[in-house]
Amino acid sequence: MEDLDGGFVSDLLALAAVAESRSFGRAALRLGKTQPAVSRAIQRLEDRLRAKLVHRSSRHVEVADAGHELLSKVLPLLQGIEDAAVGASGQAAAVKGTLRVACDAVFARLVLAPELAQFLKCHPGLQLKLETRNDLSDLVSDGFDLAIRFGPPSLSTLVCRRLYSPRVLTVAAPSYLAQRGRPKAPRDLVEDGHECILAIDPATGRSFDWEFWRGDEKVKVAVSGSLTVTEAGTKIGACLAGHGIVQVIDLGIDAHLRAGTLVPVLADWPDETFPLYVYYPSRDHVPAKVRAFIDFVAGMMTGLQSPAPANRPPVTEQAAL
Repeated sequence: MEDLDGGFVSDLLALAAVAESRSFGRAALRLGKTQPAVSRAIQRLEDRLRAKLVHRSSRHVEVADAGHELLSKVLPLLQGIEDAAVGASGQAAAVKGTLRVACDAVFARLVLAPELAQFLKCHPGLQLKLETRNDLSDLVSDGFDLAIRFGPPSLSTLVCRRLYSPRVLTVAAPSYLAQRGRPKAPRDLVEDGHECILAIDPATGRSFDWEFWRGDEKVKVAVSGSLTVTEAGTKIGACLAGHGIVQVIDLGIDAHLRAGTLVPVLADWPDETFPLYVYYPSRDHVPAKVRAFIDFVAGMMTGLQSPAPANRPPVTEQAAL
């Protein structure tokens, strides 16, 4: 096998920049090179690997499957090289550069947004790009440094760390309950024909299952309803208007519960949680900017932590094999 010289590493960095920007011109600006130089770097990689890495057209650039596969394997290594170089120069603690974060929209709006100004004030050399998205299958090749999303861990190639475990609450507006009655058991949602507002799970494209946990007991109920949404604000708005019953995470609805505009339903089933995780590519040589942001978010969670559900062990930080 040929030696992996500095030119090869430089060409890999060019491919990563093209994957993130989807443009030779923007990749060139990011790297401080000319557009022809970036194009030649990609061509050298393709010739060396005997594979098509990039699909070019007059309007846009798309990284081919072989390019995505290559990047998923080499980007953590490239980051390690960069971190080692930074460490050798005595700048390992510097939080600077651009940090790209893919984040759940609800968490970004309700929790992160009010605190971001202080975080950036503490790190004036950092440029933060926060994008709300749920599809994390191409986290690395899409150029993100880390991601924050709700739900059980499902990505096998990333390090994940649990940040927060909010409870899942079932709630309704008083006007709905006055008209349709209050369910006393989970099965009443079906047997009494209750209108349930459904939500799409972005990871599967299907509606979230409705479950009820109480200690070791877990009940899944096949609820139905005429309204299905993809955004939490719409779901809560429809519930406030009296359209039906919803399941929501215990985040950002305290004001409604205190005011009585939303009231708990089936509150004797309190133990379901919907955990929040942070994902990042590698446990080794984590960049200072990534460590700083994770520590910042973890610190914010201290005052929000929900108690662990009864008879369920806590989830610990893990890296899937």
